[in-house]
Amino acid sequence: MISSPIAASPPISIDHHARTRSAVLDAAEQLFSQHGVDGASIRQIVKLAGVNLGAINYHFGTKERLALEVFARRLEPVNLDRIARLDALEAAADHRPLKLEQIIEALVRPAVESEGRGARDCDDMMRLISRCFQEPNTELKHFVEEKFAEVTRRFESAILRAVPGLPSGELFWRMHFLFGALHHGQEMWLRFDQLPRPTDRETVKPDREGFIQRVIAFTAAGLSSPIIVPS
Repeated sequence: MISSPIAASPPISIDHHARTRSAVLDAAEQLFSQHGVDGASIRQIVKLAGVNLGAINYHFGTKERLALEVFARRLEPVNLDRIARLDALEAAADHRPLKLEQIIEALVRPAVESEGRGARDCDDMMRLISRCFQEPNTELKHFVEEKFAEVTRRFESAILRAVPGLPSGELFWRMHFLFGALHHGQEMWLRFDQLPRPTDRETVKPDREGFIQRVIAFTAAGLSSPIIVPS
């Protein structure tokens, strides 16, 4: 009796690998944005992505490598947009100093707007960008600092031209205050309905554009405020 040949398993397509990889990145982004890198487990990620545990090892190797790729996927387009906006402003200004509000808008708007970013949920993306400075992971902190090095250099240079007399050492602190206000503001804006609010006054959540304009006005006032002279 001649046995029938065993049919070979069809090869896994490149499209299948790409879909699996994308599903893992999307799931990790959502969970990292909500719980942080340390707070989200591999089992939670594969369950949400609908893949098996081996997909993490196959596509990323480790959870830490997965985290770096998740952050890179969102940070790189945001920072490229920031640089492109600043380039356009400086080209239009023809070597004249820019208005401080223009510089801040070019820095803030790409982190808050969702158009063209490919994020399934813009709010997850905003939380992710906000969290990138809060993570205790040393490798991730170093990675984020590298991704922001060119942005920091370009925007600090533009701000120093827009605010004559501002010492570079003072700008160091004011830039940290700017990012602190932006990222804490994003967290508050996203969680507005869950926040305790005063009962003796009306508080209304601004729309996305209203949030952007408030951040610009607040941080512009801080960046241009009088310099504190030690007594």
